Amino acid sequence: MPQQPLEDGFAGMEICTKPGYRPDIDGLRAVAVLSVLAFHYGAPIRGGFTGVDVFFVISGFLITQVLATEIAAGTFSVVAFYDRRMRRILPALLTMLATVLLAGRLLLSPGDYASLAKSTAAAAFGVSNFFFHGHTGYFDQAADLMPLLHTWSLAVEEQFYLVWPLLLLVLAAVGSRIPIAAALAAIVVVGCAGSIIYFQYDQKAAFYMALPRAWELALGALLAFLPAPPRTVGEIVAVVGFILIGIGFTISPDKFPGQFALYPCIGAALLIWPRAQSTISSRILGLLAPIGLISYSLYLWHWPVWVYFRIYINNGSPSTDESIALAIVSIILAILSYRYVEQPFRKRRWSAPRTVSAGLACIITLFCASMYVDSADGLPQRIPPGGQAMRSLEVMWDWPCNEVPIDVLRGTYCVFGHPWQTAKRKTVIWGDSHAQHFAPVLDAINRDPERSFLVFAGCPAALGGEIFIINFDPVYKDRCKRFHLGGMKLLKEDPSIDQVILPSNWYELPWRIEGHKEDGLPAVTRALTNLIRTTSAPDRHFVLIGMVPHLPAEVVECAIRSSTQLLRRRCDSTVRFADAVAVKQLSVATDAMLQDIATSLPNVAAVLPSEELCRNDACDVYLNGEFLYRDVGHIRRNLRLQTRKDFAAKIGLTATLAAIRPSLPGAKTR
Repeated sequence: MPQQPLEDGFAGMEICTKPGYRPDIDGLRAVAVLSVLAFHYGAPIRGGFTGVDVFFVISGFLITQVLATEIAAGTFSVVAFYDRRMRRILPALLTMLATVLLAGRLLLSPGDYASLAKSTAAAAFGVSNFFFHGHTGYFDQAADLMPLLHTWSLAVEEQFYLVWPLLLLVLAAVGSRIPIAAALAAIVVVGCAGSIIYFQYDQKAAFYMALPRAWELALGALLAFLPAPPRTVGEIVAVVGFILIGIGFTISPDKFPGQFALYPCIGAALLIWPRAQSTISSRILGLLAPIGLISYSLYLWHWPVWVYFRIYINNGSPSTDESIALAIVSIILAILSYRYVEQPFRKRRWSAPRTVSAGLACIITLFCASMYVDSADGLPQRIPPGGQAMRSLEVMWDWPCNEVPIDVLRGTYCVFGHPWQTAKRKTVIWGDSHAQHFAPVLDAINRDPERSFLVFAGCPAALGGEIFIINFDPVYKDRCKRFHLGGMKLLKEDPSIDQVILPSNWYELPWRIEGHKEDGLPAVTRALTNLIRTTSAPDRHFVLIGMVPHLPAEVVECAIRSSTQLLRRRCDSTVRFADAVAVKQLSVATDAMLQDIATSLPNVAAVLPSEELCRNDACDVYLNGEFLYRDVGHIRRNLRLQTRKDFAAKIGLTATLAAIRPSLPGAKTR
């Protein structure tokens, strides 16, 4: 039922300009969506993603303008509001989600299909920003290959719609337009400042979460209560608005949102600010209104079209001609969606409660379908038996290992071989995820029943003491400090540790060291050398393991997809001459660093997989008929036992360990 009018409070919600169709706003929508499409499709507009922020400001203005008018008239109804929102948002969204979910059955491996199902369920309920915030990490599917990644911004808006009508009702009690505008201005200023500060601590959350973005929608809301500027002033601020949005298109994604979000948001606000009379800028924007009308559907469809085509070509990059063709396909789908899905549902045919009920029923239906796919592990029966071992990233990383509490380290860690506490000889594998992928290989070649192995993985051994890397994860630096202190303490206090194996993603370290932009490699060398010297002990040996060859993404994807026989363009999963030279070049500098350290210090050896796996004409990516890789830089942990043994022998790890330490008591030493 409509709310009963409050004589003073609701009258104070009277806005300066009445709601009505503004072609210039649809034109601004066109600018926003085309910039996003151009950015995603590879055009040289590195800040095109800021079009999303323009959308936020537009939404805040339009929603507030309608709500304030209804509240002032005493006709506002929560049910009627959600009736309009559902008819506007859900039909096109749910159609896209259902289509993408169905298409995933043909294109996606079981692991990726299960991930898609989860994101579909989250998007249906308007919480996909939470999903992508939690599933765009180092070991998740690459964010740029998630078909529904773009729905995070829709989720932010939908969460805004849950709170904003009720907050506006509270503001109605203020009693006049000026205090309401002042309150909104305060929300914008405080919210913007908080978002900028929060960005310094957690860039990922500042990007995906609704609260750090709320000020952008509130800025649009503020415009509904501001008086229209004189025509001359309106022309000037519009020009400034265009300039600010243009500056936004030059912003690097690494620096966003933070203070750089001010450019597109203020620019959009200056263009949206209601005018008493038509201006040149509004007429120019109005020319783009037809594209703005399909902007919602175009935003919905452009990203899954792009992602699915990239998956079809084995994670490759579309050519310029292919990108143009995909843009045309997206526009055609958007036109069809606007004409046959959006428009019919915008006309009210049912009562508001019935519409809301039907909308919820559709959401729940899609949610249940998604949960079925997820609970069925992405329908692995689609994959032939020979491809089951490579059906998902999780399966390829699967390797059972007991988590054992280590008192010195104050935590539980993967331990294999002999029980840690009673082992006569111990090996610590200290590093990042590369320590994890070498653990099954070391287990396969261990022949000492009284040796225990501890996988101390979480941060490279070179970090946490003297040097740190630039990382967007706000807790990574502290974790590396704890790892370094714990590792040093463990090695100093336990003399039975006679092997320390140090693998890492060495290639990425030098150019990411804080304060060492020009001399990152020497800084890593010093840190690693100091660690070895500080923790050296009688009969303790160190083994530095270089990177495995870092493969082109297309090679890995082709091998995985070929084994699963999904819908794919024909491809070659081998590394030929040109790629082999480039792949080997990646690790030349860091391999030389490891070899120099091993040569200069006693009881230190280096194992360099790239030198053994890559020649000038090719790189070995198959062994015993098994593709070795999980992703571009990690070996599969679920390789067969014999393959792991042969891999260790091939890269020289077996021979190195045999030379520095006998595997069984009584064996001959060097």
